[in-house]
Amino acid sequence: MSKASKAIVSAIIEQNGCLLMVRERLPGEKEQWVFPGGVAEAEELAHDAVAREVYEETGLTLTGPTSLVCVSQHVVTGDPAWDGTWSVFTFLAGSVQGTLRPQDPDELVQEAAWVPFVEAVARVAAHPSRRRAEPLLAYLHGMAPPGTLWLWPGGPQDPPVVIPAAGADAMPAPRQQKPSVPVSPR
Repeated sequence: MSKASKAIVSAIIEQNGCLLMVRERLPGEKEQWVFPGGVAEAEELAHDAVAREVYEETGLTLTGPTSLVCVSQHVVTGDPAWDGTWSVFTFLAGSVQGTLRPQDPDELVQEAAWVPFVEAVARVAAHPSRRRAEPLLAYLHGMAPPGTLWLWPGGPQDPPVVIPAAGADAMPAPRQQKPSVPVSPR
C-alpha cells in the first residue's frame, strides 16, 4: 500500500445477543477475531464497501439500515505494507439475511460466527491495535455515543483526541450484559 489516505470499513451486527465476527489471518500476523470489514476499494463509498465486505467475509447480505458507530483516524509509519493515513469507519447494521459462508476473495477469513456478546467484546479487546480496539470497546461499553470521532495525532501509545458527534448529548445505555473487559490500552 502506498502512503496515500486509505479507508477501512467494519460492521457491528447483533442478532439474538450475539455479534457477528470473523476469524482472519493477515499475512505475517497472528490470527485474530474482528468484525467483518476491510479496505474500501478505489472510488467506493464507505456504505457500499461495508455491504460488500460483509457479504464477502460472511456470505450475509445487509438488509436493514446502517448507522455510524465511530470513525477512527490515524497515521501508520515504518511499515511499508500499511504506511499512510487510515480512516476506519465502523457501522451498526440493522439486519442481515443469508447463510454464513465466507467467500473472501483475499482468502484472509478463516471462519465467520455469531459470538455471544461478552465473548465478542473480549475478542475485540484482544485485537493487537489499540487504535482499532479502543473506539469499539468504548461504544460497546456504552461509554461513547454513536458517531464519535477518534483522532490519534501521536503514536499508538499516546492518548486519542475523542470528539463526540454534534447533538450527542446522551450516551448510549450500557449493555445489559456489561462485560468485565477493561477499555484501557494494553
